[in-house]
Amino acid sequence: MEMTQSNLLDVGQSSQRSKVITTACGQCYIGCGVKVRVEDGVVVGIDGNPDNPQNRGKMCAKGKAGFMNLYNPNRVKVPLKRTNPNKGVDVDPGWQEISWEEALDTVVAELEGIRDNPRKLWIQAWEVVGDNMLWMTAFGNAFGTCHVNVASSPTCGKVVHPVEFFSGGGFHQQPDLHYCNYCVLVGTQFGIASRSALNHHALDMAEARARGMKLVVVDPVGGFAAAKANEWLPIRPGTDAALGLAMLHVLLNELEIYDQPFLKQRTNAPYLVGQDGRYLRDAESNEPLVYDAADGAVKRHDDPGLRDAAITGTFEVGDRKGRPAFELLREHVRKYPPEVAEGITTIPAATLRRIAREFGEAARVGETITLDGVEVPYRPACVDWARGTQGHKHGFHNCWPLKLVNIVVGAVNVPGGILSTGASGKFPHHWWPEGGIDGMLEHGGQIMAMAHPSAFPGRTPAKPKRADAGELFPLAPHYHTMMPIVAEDPQAFGLTDEDRIDVLLHAPVNSMLSSFGDTRKVERLFQSLRFMVGFAVEINETNLFDDIVLPFPSYLERHDFITGMGAFMIAPCGQDDFYWQLRQPVVEPPAGVRQPQEVIQEIADRLGLLGDMFRLLNHNYQLKPTHALQPDRRYAMPEVLDRMTRSWFGEERGLAWFQANGVIRHPRDVEEAYIGPFIKARIPIYLENVLDRRDELKRVVGELGIDWDFSDYTPLSEWMPCPSFEAVQRGEYDLIAVHFKFPFVYGAYGNENPWIDEICEATDAYSILLNEAIGKAKDIANGDMVWLESPVCKVRAKVKLTQCIHPQAVGVGGHFGHWAPSMPVSRGKGVHFNSLLPTDLERIDMISTALDHCVEVKVYK
Repeated sequence: MEMTQSNLLDVGQSSQRSKVITTACGQCYIGCGVKVRVEDGVVVGIDGNPDNPQNRGKMCAKGKAGFMNLYNPNRVKVPLKRTNPNKGVDVDPGWQEISWEEALDTVVAELEGIRDNPRKLWIQAWEVVGDNMLWMTAFGNAFGTCHVNVASSPTCGKVVHPVEFFSGGGFHQQPDLHYCNYCVLVGTQFGIASRSALNHHALDMAEARARGMKLVVVDPVGGFAAAKANEWLPIRPGTDAALGLAMLHVLLNELEIYDQPFLKQRTNAPYLVGQDGRYLRDAESNEPLVYDAADGAVKRHDDPGLRDAAITGTFEVGDRKGRPAFELLREHVRKYPPEVAEGITTIPAATLRRIAREFGEAARVGETITLDGVEVPYRPACVDWARGTQGHKHGFHNCWPLKLVNIVVGAVNVPGGILSTGASGKFPHHWWPEGGIDGMLEHGGQIMAMAHPSAFPGRTPAKPKRADAGELFPLAPHYHTMMPIVAEDPQAFGLTDEDRIDVLLHAPVNSMLSSFGDTRKVERLFQSLRFMVGFAVEINETNLFDDIVLPFPSYLERHDFITGMGAFMIAPCGQDDFYWQLRQPVVEPPAGVRQPQEVIQEIADRLGLLGDMFRLLNHNYQLKPTHALQPDRRYAMPEVLDRMTRSWFGEERGLAWFQANGVIRHPRDVEEAYIGPFIKARIPIYLENVLDRRDELKRVVGELGIDWDFSDYTPLSEWMPCPSFEAVQRGEYDLIAVHFKFPFVYGAYGNENPWIDEICEATDAYSILLNEAIGKAKDIANGDMVWLESPVCKVRAKVKLTQCIHPQAVGVGGHFGHWAPSMPVSRGKGVHFNSLLPTDLERIDMISTALDHCVEVKVYK
């Protein structure tokens, strides 16, 4: 029987006019399992699926309100074309409805015009509710462009993903709430208001706290996480590195709490480092050397006869002297006793010392636990960090010391410690992290066959040919934050007109508001493009610059094999079950709306790229030859999903099985759940590789004549101030604005939802937060309208006075400040935080390209 959307949609469903259809939520990137109630073809309610381990039947406010987006009267339901050639933030595009044929004819013609120079195409593929990102990425790669974005935020993931791949083996990190007894959250609201598997971890967090786990929250904003914490430590924005370095000093030098066997056997702590900062290496193999204290001899790190690698001391290798990397780290952090950190962070020295001591004692270094008959290390303490620590001028080194706190006590990928998400599995196929250069962890594990970001060993810098100058950031995971900066003066980066981007094809992501900083620079970037085409649910601020708009279905109208990052990159860790689900339509899309993967197929087919695109997709999805997409035809999405499910889960578990059963679950064994003792590679405490990348980069930028900041290219982290810190110290500004998240608008998918708007109004979410004492000193009362002014933007805002914010900080929450006419629910409400952010090289982390998200501001009437 030929598979069609209509006959597959009815599999396992009631013939009555009222039915319940199992699918996946699409209100953020997690993808919770849901059951949707449909009556007479109208969605009337959404409930959590209790059989799905992602959310175990729980739902957040956004998920419950999701079907309101389906019936948004301002949805785009047919292709549109621009009739006004002028473009700008406040310019009416003059939309005109057109046919799909005309829309795709126009798009294909524009793409044909740049086939001889494919770098002129920019693909913004970020849309991780379903498969669309992988399909757009495969199209861009088949076309031949290097400008394929698979990220949207100018900060999120910039550090944690590359760091996690070389220090944990997976995409992200999570505290093991099943066994953790002491959890420190720094700049994140994990398990309470945001992050991966939120509904799952919210229950785990509540249960962990109920059984006695201590939760310490370090954040300038005393928000949702702080409200649930045993202790909230308000920290001056951008000073997290000083916190981490002080904790390391207390652990390593004052208390001498560290996991010696772990450091010796599973890290580069014993690698001998010469006076030039580089490893001492074996003359024949070039492998790093260590000193074996048991034999009194220098050996290769991988010598099978190595018995007791020294992590302290000074040793001679020929005419050179070397010291173990651990000795250098321990000596380095002596510069950051809690008294020094107090002057930077404003956290009292006694508090810092106590927190470090409590953490070290809770880690129970040396203990083991037996799970299902397998004995593994037991380290029930961890430090977790995420977006709040990454978004700074020196974001990489703001985060790395916090990761080191976990590493030195051995609390990495073991029960109770910090776990690496999506790193390993044995079902439905095998994937696992692997070692590489110098015996270090180099290749992260991923269920999908995809390239992953890693800062080890990094790439060789080169003169830029990319419009984002990505070649000058050899350790960064992605570089789109640089686009508005490079577009201002491409010649300064050695670029010519041949290197300029002409065409942008984008997913329904709102890059104008979410991907960059200073919106005036983003406006000029978009104006520099000859042609823009984008998918859209509603006309957002980015679509206002499009020449062609293609309607995009609601998640309740879509077919997807991947139902969000929550299934394969940031699923619950530890001994929670592996699971997989599909997304199926619960109602038919409007007549003018097509499945985006089918649209991409048609564009690729018209350009003669279909076979190449399918070859890439077959590889990414690891499809068996019998189920692979064939180059001589296009596919309806139900058939694609049927092929993929049968390839992964067997012939008996095709699309019909998933539509009838909803989700497949598979238990993880101890080895999968806690991979730390089973990875055949070391993880770093000393980043020697950055020195090679630094020297290579110096040669390149020297030839270009660019003034470049190399202060971040150091193997041991220093605390370095953000520009906002220095501006306040100089007295030019008195406050620092920071961003924070609400669970009911997390991910920005609910801004135009009237139910979510009601919650925002009722909770005063559209207001900015100002410390009560500061408000009193400025004669500002609760509810006053004020000016919020940064170096690049001045906006009106309503003030909410509170004691729950650092006195030097201003809190700007959510994803607000819309101005698009087609978004009347959210238009004119709240503050758009990113508009406040200066966007230049002085505000970019030179390692990760994160944009500094703490900005000096003034608040006044």
